[in-house]
Amino acid sequence: MPHNFKTILCPTDFSEESYTAIEYGRQFASMTGATLLLAHIIHVPSGELYRPDGHILTFDEARQRTVALLQELRDKRLGGYKPCELLVDIGDPFDLLMGISRQHNVDLIVIATHGRSALADLVMGSVAEKIIRHAPCPVFVVRRGGGLSRDSTAS
Repeated sequence: MPHNFKTILCPTDFSEESYTAIEYGRQFASMTGATLLLAHIIHVPSGELYRPDGHILTFDEARQRTVALLQELRDKRLGGYKPCELLVDIGDPFDLLMGISRQHNVDLIVIATHGRSALADLVMGSVAEKIIRHAPCPVFVVRRGGGLSRDSTAS
């Protein structure tokens, strides 16, 4: 495996599959001393902008809420790995993730696929599939059930 990864992008949708991909990303980053970029793109504002009490969040509130979720994810799942940046944006996930990968000179993208074959994915392609086809760097894809063993997560 090449040891020249300096920046690794790990997009998350806060699913268990994406958490597994983040674990892989952390391991790759630890081996190379790379900066880990945890990113979430708020794609469907109407679905993600509701508070638990039913009130609608502003874009700033949604962004702050997402940053808090990423901070919690970093603290719980990265085992103290320090070179980590949290990125949140609102818009099209594919376009924004490609922009992040170029702006930050990302050397590796570690992304989860949900392993679904819904009609929408067949017609439009999933975000992971589009990233695999168009990324400016290597992409490591973690499929459903592709988790790390307990022994391999210790570092």
